[in-house]
Amino acid sequence: MLDRKALYWYPLRVRHSTAPRLMTMKERLDHEEKVCETYVPMEYRTENSRTQLVPAINNIIFVRSTYNDLVEIRSNLTLYEPLRYIMHPVTESRTTRYEALYVPDAMMQDFIRVTAERQDNVIFLDNLDFAFRPGMKAQITDGPYTGVTGVVKRIKKNLCVIIPIEGVTAVAIMHVPRQHLRYIADEAES
Repeated sequence: MLDRKALYWYPLRVRHSTAPRLMTMKERLDHEEKVCETYVPMEYRTENSRTQLVPAINNIIFVRSTYNDLVEIRSNLTLYEPLRYIMHPVTESRTTRYEALYVPDAMMQDFIRVTAERQDNVIFLDNLDFAFRPGMKAQITDGPYTGVTGVVKRIKKNLCVIIPIEGVTAVAIMHVPRQHLRYIADEAES
């Protein structure tokens, strides 16, 4: 259940988003006192023989703040009207309600660490059904991503570690050697 006064990462959709509009929204949020941090994963894309650094996820900005502060920020409709929460169902005592999706700090730190470096062996997955299927959880024990925890899967016969952000996106670290993985028991995440 969502603690409205605790700091979490919230993936927010930017309605009618283009790359410049998304980056403008990030700049505005960076100047807000009640926002601790923002993050937009970037990647290089070649279009019309030009390579540009653009947002990797079309209309998503990650914001670290409290839910109460985000409600207050979003009340300024002139600046933040395009921001929308991503909602997910929560079932408790036979009733289902919807609340804003948030990402645990540890998962988000791994996601930022993997996507911030823009390596060739890191890809964003288009098939989210595949990315969110159950798999063995493991931690990388050696190399540039030491300490990153994700789900081990095979993509085109290559061993990969996938960091899924449920309901939003997933990123895969390709070609992870088997000896660099430590499998961990599935435990409840906070």
